[in-house]
Amino acid sequence: MTFTFRPIRLFLSVLCVLAMCAGELRAAPSIGIKPVPSWVVPVTPGGKPPSAKDFSGGYYLSFIDKQVNLASKSTYQRFVRQIVSESGIQNGSEISVTFDPAYERVDFHEVTVWRGGQRISHLKQGDFKVMPVESERQRFIYNGFHSASLVLKDIRKGDRIDVAYSTTGWNPVFMNKYSDFLYFNAYDYIAHIHNSILSPAGRVLHFKDFNKPPVRTTRNLSGNTLYEWDARNVKNNTYDDYVPGWYGKEPSVQVTEFGSWKEVVDWGLYFYQVPVPGGALKAKVDEWKSQSESTLDFIGKAVRFVQDEIRYLGIETGENSHRPHKPEEVFAQRYGDCKDKTFLLCAILRSNGIECDPVVVDSYKRSQIAENLPSPADFNHVIARVRVQEKTAKDSEFSFTFIDATMSLQGGAVPQMYCPPYGKGLLLKSGQTQLVTIPDHNGGNVDIIEDIYLPETGDSTAEGRIQVKTAYYKGDADDFRAQFQEGDVSETEENYLNFYKDLFKHAVVEATDTLEYYDQREGNSFSLVERYSLKNPWKRDSASGKFYFEVFGKTLYTTLNILPGRPRKDPVSLKFPSDQNYTINVHMPDAWNVPADKWEIKRNSYIISFESKYLPEEYTWQLKYQFKTLKDHVPVEEAKQFKADIDKLVENLEYQLTEPKSAGFDASDINGWMVGLLIAVGIFAVTFFRRLYRYSPGYRQYHESGVILGGWLILLAISVGFAPLTLVVQFVGQQLPVYVSSTYWDAMEARGMLISTAYRALLVFELCFNGAMIGYAVLVAVLFFKKRDSFPTLYIYFLGINLLGIILDTCLSSALTGDMVGGELNNTIAAIGRAMFFSAVWIPYLIKSSRVQRTFVNTYNDQPVEKELSEGAEVAEPLE
Repeated sequence: MTFTFRPIRLFLSVLCVLAMCAGELRAAPSIGIKPVPSWVVPVTPGGKPPSAKDFSGGYYLSFIDKQVNLASKSTYQRFVRQIVSESGIQNGSEISVTFDPAYERVDFHEVTVWRGGQRISHLKQGDFKVMPVESERQRFIYNGFHSASLVLKDIRKGDRIDVAYSTTGWNPVFMNKYSDFLYFNAYDYIAHIHNSILSPAGRVLHFKDFNKPPVRTTRNLSGNTLYEWDARNVKNNTYDDYVPGWYGKEPSVQVTEFGSWKEVVDWGLYFYQVPVPGGALKAKVDEWKSQSESTLDFIGKAVRFVQDEIRYLGIETGENSHRPHKPEEVFAQRYGDCKDKTFLLCAILRSNGIECDPVVVDSYKRSQIAENLPSPADFNHVIARVRVQEKTAKDSEFSFTFIDATMSLQGGAVPQMYCPPYGKGLLLKSGQTQLVTIPDHNGGNVDIIEDIYLPETGDSTAEGRIQVKTAYYKGDADDFRAQFQEGDVSETEENYLNFYKDLFKHAVVEATDTLEYYDQREGNSFSLVERYSLKNPWKRDSASGKFYFEVFGKTLYTTLNILPGRPRKDPVSLKFPSDQNYTINVHMPDAWNVPADKWEIKRNSYIISFESKYLPEEYTWQLKYQFKTLKDHVPVEEAKQFKADIDKLVENLEYQLTEPKSAGFDASDINGWMVGLLIAVGIFAVTFFRRLYRYSPGYRQYHESGVILGGWLILLAISVGFAPLTLVVQFVGQQLPVYVSSTYWDAMEARGMLISTAYRALLVFELCFNGAMIGYAVLVAVLFFKKRDSFPTLYIYFLGINLLGIILDTCLSSALTGDMVGGELNNTIAAIGRAMFFSAVWIPYLIKSSRVQRTFVNTYNDQPVEKELSEGAEVAEPLE
């Protein structure tokens, strides 16, 4: 067993490492050839042959036998391999046994090939090759393991290979106490599995069954106790996708001689007797003491040094699989594994009177380790528990922090440092009798904001842009900081660019600036800014001719566990802790109709929330997502609900945005209340202006003459005649979609009740005003062409009301949405200017012109009068 938990940081050559570790490694040992030990219990292989679909590689194991003798510290193993096809000749013709020569010896008893009932022995010592096997070198772990390998000659289809060997010797680090797991599982079908333990009388073993293993039998054998398990026709246990690392459903038995966690603590304390630093290490500690302003400052210096300046590398041969190297040795060589770095940290802090103790954990089983029996073999990693507050009468877990010395480049003050969620661990402290809880703290979060600025539709020369801001905090900042420093910035830039090129495959995406990054280590945050140009983002639907843009939250999608539709048998793993806040802002060229939605899902293991809203003051569609995990898994009984929740989230990650001029109305977005108000305004306008149509001043200066339209009135006729049509087109095409849309009605909800109510009142005012002005425009057009005496007066009022309405609407809109800028401000100023100019020209003319007085002479009950101008009458003003 090795204590490991470290990502790959750099590549070390084999020669370099061998030179560095020359004093630790032994010469390659030899193997022996001996008869089967007399204590081995004879077992006849049984079980049924598998079907062709139950194995792979062209061969299968028909028998596996493992027998342990506690008195002789020896393990006998036998396996029978059946070659079934030509691929089995390739895949099953080599034998390899791994062992640690620091404390183990390997003796082969049999290597036999059975062919057609004939026994062919391949047991020749000179054919074995013994060589180092550093399978964990890529993780910077050197354990001194060797392999004894034999390449069998002349293997044919149908051969049965029978191999038996023994390993003698245990790692002395366990102080002659036995602990192990016996597994009754198979990657492929195994016809027969036999396990046994031969224990001298008086040695107490503790057993715990997991997942219904075979029934244990016990019998006396020559004064010893023999424990046996026998399994037949063992098939592979299949797993669903995305299962937690601690989860297993293979039948197994845990065996241990440790009767309590206190015994394991006492075992560990024997190796972690923290010495007082001396030599160069003591000088360094004294230097830190003189430089530190407080205890926390000293702890911070020690932690940073051990994490960042002692590189991760483990020489774990023999006892050093579990025994740490001396702190002075680790300090001098500037490398060590988790137990070495933790032991060094404890020595440094204790030398300054700071309580610090090792805690052994399992980086895979985590909290599930509490289900195991007490055993040192339960753990694969070591961290430290450090007191960061003075001891008080009401001492609590918050007085301590847990430090993983193998992590590097961590940010923040020591009490706020992130420690992975190991869940449970065993504190190696005198008097400790139970596992301790390692609290989940400072897990951090990730905030991602994607701003997509879209150009006008249909303009192939226009260019949009993408800006992405990503901020990592606390534990997430630690992880990303380490990854970022280990990577190549130019390669990272290329990968990020390719991500958005793949996302917008139909468009042209190019980087417009180098990747900006900011590392705030003291505050423990790490942020990035990406900038890209976006050309031709719009696509045209060939059937409808509409332009559309596809929005897809790929950044969040790639982090989700998307489950298939089939029934599930296993729990679902979740990245924990994890808190992702993801926002997509789609900045549109003008006002748009977008779906409004908001919901939140709270479960025992996670929280999901979503909101879609329109920000009218910015012409922006905002999509906000959160996915936060509360546990490291979803129980199998809740997996169906989890799939439904994730499917709902995925459905809201993808949208199609269609240009408003082609989109029409969305029935699901219509605001019924405003539609009702629109109908009421229409009825009111028809009723009121029909009554107003009858209005007649009753005074005419020219009773006998009604001249034809001419002079400047021709220009006024064009304006008055087209005004109703212009207002209707503008109302239906631009204003009506806003007034009757629930999205626009709720657009200001996020800004509070007062602002939202005022905004809705403004919409009501605009609907009533614009609807009434359409009716008014129709009335004055009819009056104009009928030359009614009421036209000049009512048209003057029309111009004045229109000007006041535009000014009032502009002021209210600006007060609600903030100062208008750019094109919006220019358009508003131009509209007010046109209205003022139009009123300044036509109101005085309508009041003073004699042609107006002689033209608009018909009363409500009169017939139109048309006569030629009499001699001496006013001459029409020239048009030019």
